[in-house]
Amino acid sequence: MIRPLVSVITVVYNASQTLEATIKSVVSQDKDLVEYWIIDGGSTDGSVDIIRQYEQQLAGWISEPDMGIYDAMNKGIDRSQGQWLYFLGGDDTLRPDIINEIKPHLDGKYSIVFGEVMFDNGAHYRSFLGPRTLLQNTVHHQSAFYNSSVFTSYRYDPTLTIVSEYDIHLRLYTEKASTNSLPIIIADCATGGASSQLNRSLKETNRVRNQHVKNKYLLTFLSAFLRLYYAQKKIRFLLYGHRV
Repeated sequence: MIRPLVSVITVVYNASQTLEATIKSVVSQDKDLVEYWIIDGGSTDGSVDIIRQYEQQLAGWISEPDMGIYDAMNKGIDRSQGQWLYFLGGDDTLRPDIINEIKPHLDGKYSIVFGEVMFDNGAHYRSFLGPRTLLQNTVHHQSAFYNSSVFTSYRYDPTLTIVSEYDIHLRLYTEKASTNSLPIIIADCATGGASSQLNRSLKETNRVRNQHVKNKYLLTFLSAFLRLYYAQKKIRFLLYGHRV
């Protein structure tokens, strides 16, 4: 059996209003390059009925309770056969024919290949790994293709609720992993990250960073700086409704 180039994994819970568009954006890609897994957390809003409509075009799907988004993502990783893994949210969509477009850039010498995403409010995000990654996550999940070798001995931490992807990106940066950055929009994404989540994000980001950065003075500085940065994001959210 020929191994697919990309395994697309969608983790979803009660997203019936947006899920079908997500699914269509994946099953319309080159079928010779993609396998598609949907991991549902036991939805009760009709999401499972939508999944069933497309199950003949899926590599597989499950619907069962989980411990959160990262536990569900780990289930997808365990089932995937692709050379590269890509995670697509249940309210996001891939750009048309993007897998064919990105194919020439998916060289096995890279641990991660990332591009850009466009938010539904017009904001444009360019992922990167660099010194700022020491402060906070700088790679958007929907912009990134991960070499399957990254997950040979790694799984997301299910005890984290919103920033477990920061763990893997900070690991890749501190380990000087080989990366490929592309000026290509990979996906269109829903806005998110309301001010009510910033406190949790701050706490979890600091927790992850503490595992990888050993200089206590640098840790103190980064934590204080991120607290100030999030404070201005809260003010901006209150004044303008920015959610990215």
